[in-house]
Amino acid sequence: MDGEGSYLLMARATLMQTLAKTKEVESAIAKCGMRLQNMREGLPALQAAMKPLQAQALVLNGIGSKIHKAAEPAERVLETFEVVRSLERVLKGEPRHDFGEYMASLSQLEEAIDFLSQRCVPAIQWIKDAVSFLDQSKAADHYRLYRLNERLATVFQDIKSEEGITFDMGLLKIALGKLDMEFRRILQENSLPVHLPEKMPVVSRTADDAGRGGEAEPEFEQLSLPPVLPFAATEMLQTIAERLSYHNWTDNLLVIYEECRLVPIKRSLEYLGASVYLRYSIPKEIDQVPWDALEGMVAAWCQHVEVACKLLFKSERRLCSRVFSKVEKPKWIRCWGKMGTAGFLPFLAFGEAVALSRIAPEKLFKLLDMYEVVDGCNHSILEMFEGGDPACGEIILRARELQKKLVFKVSETLSGFSRVLAEDRSELPRYGERSSTASYLMNYVNFIASEYANLLSKVLRIHKRMETGVESPEDLLAKNIGQVVDALEKSLIERSTSYTDRSLGYIFLMNNYFYMISHVKREDSRLGPLLGDKWHKDMLGKLRQNTLYYQRETWGKMLELLKRDGLQSSSGSKGSSREMARQRLRNFTQTFDQTVQKHSNWTIPSEDLRGEVEVSVTQTLIPAYRSYTNTYKNLLEQGGTRHYKYTPEDIEQILEDLFQPRAQDSRPRNGKTGHGV
Repeated sequence: MDGEGSYLLMARATLMQTLAKTKEVESAIAKCGMRLQNMREGLPALQAAMKPLQAQALVLNGIGSKIHKAAEPAERVLETFEVVRSLERVLKGEPRHDFGEYMASLSQLEEAIDFLSQRCVPAIQWIKDAVSFLDQSKAADHYRLYRLNERLATVFQDIKSEEGITFDMGLLKIALGKLDMEFRRILQENSLPVHLPEKMPVVSRTADDAGRGGEAEPEFEQLSLPPVLPFAATEMLQTIAERLSYHNWTDNLLVIYEECRLVPIKRSLEYLGASVYLRYSIPKEIDQVPWDALEGMVAAWCQHVEVACKLLFKSERRLCSRVFSKVEKPKWIRCWGKMGTAGFLPFLAFGEAVALSRIAPEKLFKLLDMYEVVDGCNHSILEMFEGGDPACGEIILRARELQKKLVFKVSETLSGFSRVLAEDRSELPRYGERSSTASYLMNYVNFIASEYANLLSKVLRIHKRMETGVESPEDLLAKNIGQVVDALEKSLIERSTSYTDRSLGYIFLMNNYFYMISHVKREDSRLGPLLGDKWHKDMLGKLRQNTLYYQRETWGKMLELLKRDGLQSSSGSKGSSREMARQRLRNFTQTFDQTVQKHSNWTIPSEDLRGEVEVSVTQTLIPAYRSYTNTYKNLLEQGGTRHYKYTPEDIEQILEDLFQPRAQDSRPRNGKTGHGV
């Protein structure tokens, strides 16, 4: 029991202690409950006090977000402005010092301007949004916000104005102006005159090309175009033109190019010698130039036009297209057209002045040369001045019109020979020699047939087609040359009547007919096929006819002095018959001596013609004279004395001597060689 009792006592004591602690806990819980109740009752007031602080924290958090959002792009904009400022040193300097660095810096500036033009306005807008938020939140000083808003409004007004805001502080305009000046400097320092050949060298010409203007054209050396500007300079010009074109700065650039390139072009032509004739552009001025000088000018023009067209201006066109390869074609073509007007059009103007000048036979060959040159340059002219620009179109049109004018002038010159010959007032050959006009004209038409047959035929066909609109089946060359020769013959016949002595007029015609016939029969003459056999036969007939006229007029009348009326040959005839026979012979001898004396000054240059005339005269005169002296020998001789001056043999010898060549037979006619071509 004692053990159990002790246990119970201990359990009882433990329970009592636990109960006491429970009461203490209950008391403490009761006290905590009261405190919690007090806290619950004070919480709404605390919550009310915390609400302003919570709102302020939210506002501050939004301001930070707004400022951060506006600050980042604004910072990038400011960094870009610093880049622009850093480029000032290079871009305000001279491009010549380091062209590559200058162009690279300009590229950086363009990129910076592009960035600022896209990002500057949004950055300002974000700043404006942040300021507006501060204003609404009352989180900043009111005066400061007012000043900031005022500044933002000014910036936006500048952006929206016509001038706009200058993101580069005018640096781009300065740089473009520097490039503009550099463009001029490069052109001026590198634009030197080109030393051109005086003419396009001919490599070969086909043997079958008998006469100019045939199907086979002369072949020219494939000369490389002269380098009118160094390659490096061309590259820099091209780079500048491309960059300025991007900024719509090409108008002034094209003016600079035109001014600078025209200087070496004109100097190149001066070195070539073209300035001598390019100052002539009016027909009246051409008419005042002596033929020798004009002939040289036209010959030089024919050579220079080809060189200018196929070398100089072709090179200039290529250079212009390369420099402005990135520029709109209509713009640089307009510039090129102005250059062509100033540099190439004077060539056409001189050609037009010649084509419209006074008609003169000696101009025909030069007119044909000019036509051939312009015709050969047509393709090059079309290539050089294509592009649709009015100035270029004017040059092409003027070249075509020049061809037409030359065609008409060639035709007018040929058809005008009749008038020119009719107006011929040159001095007549004193002794009946062949006319210098005949020598000139026969050489003239032979030169046409030898050197210009195909070309002249072509021009005549074109003229006929221009007049009628159809091709002509006629051999126009033969027809026109025949008309020229006929006009010459008509002129010679008319001029022969100016001689007071009809016999001398016949000698004049004989000499000219014989010369024309022999000229056509020469081995080197091309006139035979053109004039034809009929012309040859007709001319031979006219030569014989005039020889007969000469014989009758000069020597035939002497035969009348030997008439036998009233004479008797018997020795028993009356003294009156003897005196009559002797007087008639004296009259014959006197007339014969006078004729021989007169004829001794007359000229028959051709040995063949001289021989034919001698035979004809001898056969007419000697038999009649011999018959007379033999028949009336008894009347003419008495007591071994001969009462007449010449025997038939004497007459024959005199005639033989008369028709021998003399120094005057070979002298130049009227002081001229008669070549004339």
